[in-house]
Amino acid sequence: MTKHRTWIEINEQALRKNIRALGSLLSKKTRFCAVVKSNAYGHGVEQIVSIALDENVDAFAVDSIDEALVVRELAPDALILVLGYTMHNRLDDVVKNNIELTVYDIDTVRTLDAVASKLNKQAHVHLKIETGTNRQGIMPTDLPRFLESLKGMTHFSVSGVSTHFANIEDTPDQTYAMNQLEEYQQAVEQIREAGFDPEYLHTACSAAILLYPNTHGNLVRAGISLYGLWSSESTKQSVQAKNKAVELHPVLSWKTRVAQIKELPIGTAIGYGLTERLKRDSRIGIIPVGYWDGFDRGLSSKGEVLVGSTLCKIIGRICMNMCMVDLTDVPEVSLEDEVVLIGKQGSGIIKAQDLAKKIETIDYEIVTRINPRLPRIIT
Repeated sequence: MTKHRTWIEINEQALRKNIRALGSLLSKKTRFCAVVKSNAYGHGVEQIVSIALDENVDAFAVDSIDEALVVRELAPDALILVLGYTMHNRLDDVVKNNIELTVYDIDTVRTLDAVASKLNKQAHVHLKIETGTNRQGIMPTDLPRFLESLKGMTHFSVSGVSTHFANIEDTPDQTYAMNQLEEYQQAVEQIREAGFDPEYLHTACSAAILLYPNTHGNLVRAGISLYGLWSSESTKQSVQAKNKAVELHPVLSWKTRVAQIKELPIGTAIGYGLTERLKRDSRIGIIPVGYWDGFDRGLSSKGEVLVGSTLCKIIGRICMNMCMVDLTDVPEVSLEDEVVLIGKQGSGIIKAQDLAKKIETIDYEIVTRINPRLPRIIT
């Protein structure tokens, strides 16, 4: 028995299978980049990177320089790409640690070039092209002026060019995505005509990896699919409709234990606000997990957990560090018995997307918001 009262299990074989399945869709010229931002989508960056490295994955994408430095410690020789914004006062960390940086702002590139010059090193940037998601990125109309501004700088290289699809996972209609791809390709041509020779051309997220080989370029960014979760139900159906032999295996399970059991009569109010009263004489279990752990308060009175392979309803409001569940239908239950919040137990299963549907969100949010302080155990 684990010593932890609440913990995350990372299924090593599931992760290995996902890496191999996604990799099998790529040509030999295309590099596999594992997206491990936000604590590897809540799975634990140290655990995921260590397994990925053993599967010969040698490129990782993160959101911030702080995440990049964590990965650099784990993977001294890997390609590490920061996707998000980096403060100018942290650009020395970028250069010193050979981190590649997504850029879309000329002031950042100027500062980066000056820092690299001072350190007598070369910086590597990936130009992010805005093609239709309308968040970070260089507007195509601004690209000629941006490229002209780069020409006087000598301590950086354009290592890559990227964009991100806005509507590739929620619809089988390719129109918008292919328009984005065309705009991206035109930008790449302009960049080359301006005298730059980017090594990495990358647009493909998980859904694009699975569905559209023409988006792969020579580097793909595998995010949610890496962890065995589908980008959307639409993506899953589209893959199956194309008869692609791709199976994704959920990597994460979330478990806790029964901390107390109470026999309570019908009509008893449970929890803060007295929001729920028992509709029968009941056996109530208290489990030591709450919204601090990332177990969303929106699951109050509607979520379920597995105890003894039986789905047991959350009763009343989820608290900061604990919640209450109805154990009445579990034939035998004892103190410290295992409780599953996400994962399998006997014949029972709760998926991240099951929780997501109950609170009208996506499975990305369910797993990513699991508190990073909870122990991650490779199984």
